[in-house]
Amino acid sequence: MMNRESWTAALLAFFTPVPLFAAQGPLAFSVDEKTQSYTITEDRLPVLTYRFGEVPLPAGVEAHHFTKRDTPYNGAYFTDGSRFGGERSDYIYPLHGFRGESLTADYPKDHLHHRSLWWSWCEVRRNGKIGDLWAVCKIRAYPVKITKMAAGTASAVLQAVNVWRYDDDPADVVKETVTIQAHRTEGVKGARSRAVDVDVRLEALVDGMAIAGRQTVDYGGYGGMTVRMNPRVQDFSIRAVHPNPDKWRGDNLAMAQRVTDPAAFGAAAWLALYGKYPAAEIPNPDFTTVMMFESKETPLYPNNFRYYGSTCISLAFPAKTIVPLEQHQPLDYKTRLAICEGKTTIEREKAIWDAYQRPSH
Repeated sequence: MMNRESWTAALLAFFTPVPLFAAQGPLAFSVDEKTQSYTITEDRLPVLTYRFGEVPLPAGVEAHHFTKRDTPYNGAYFTDGSRFGGERSDYIYPLHGFRGESLTADYPKDHLHHRSLWWSWCEVRRNGKIGDLWAVCKIRAYPVKITKMAAGTASAVLQAVNVWRYDDDPADVVKETVTIQAHRTEGVKGARSRAVDVDVRLEALVDGMAIAGRQTVDYGGYGGMTVRMNPRVQDFSIRAVHPNPDKWRGDNLAMAQRVTDPAAFGAAAWLALYGKYPAAEIPNPDFTTVMMFESKETPLYPNNFRYYGSTCISLAFPAKTIVPLEQHQPLDYKTRLAICEGKTTIEREKAIWDAYQRPSH
């Protein structure tokens, strides 16, 4: 069976699984109906693939189980031997650089539940009942329908509806509508940039729903929008800019800079991830920067940052705060990823953050 690296190489070499949908510009879609995978392309190179259908465990890999014991440990929430890290859907894999290289990883060996670029919560609560959407434990997102697919000269937009269900109950408890918009590439070769917006709308379908990070471990502030980088990345480091130094936590990753300077940056908060990613026929790739940040409209903005040694990085909304989800009152969680050639300066990063936060956005 083809492994994931071989699959990526084949994708780049023979990239049209089905004919591209007609578009009015360089951005277009390619759809694999068998796997229900939706790929946005630009000038026929892949930008990202949204996994709407279920992605099975890789051949020879088994899901993990939390160890049975009296108290939580090492970030585990459940202590009853629950299965986690299994089959899932509703995420982006891969997120690509400008040469088609994969920037992200799926089903990494050390954390099978990490899934490239995804949005999830460690506690999905219905009154006293809890499922862990982050770890794919006791609750999952299930695909319902694709409601929009449009591409043109400025951007490509994909919208999908999913529902969340606990494993032991067939009832739909939350409706999730995700809108993914990939903007056209700007700038000249060597200094190009591309923005990808991921807007998630959550609406409770039953009473008593809420989301949160884990409450029973000391670093409950993770979840939300999360990226797991390609394990072959080299020279990886992070710049973290946040007005509140108490709202971030990280370990075992090289920090290019930690910036807390409200006088200079106001309420701006972002993560800039620097790394060199293997690309076909490029023996010595230059840096690619991936920026992550929330809309200021996000509840509790600016939210926690969480990053750890497996190059897994979160905009950790809402940390340990328990946020209710109400029927007929959707919660909107809006984020942007900015992919840039080269290692960006803090001034350029601030300009990218400013452009996203303008009212016209």
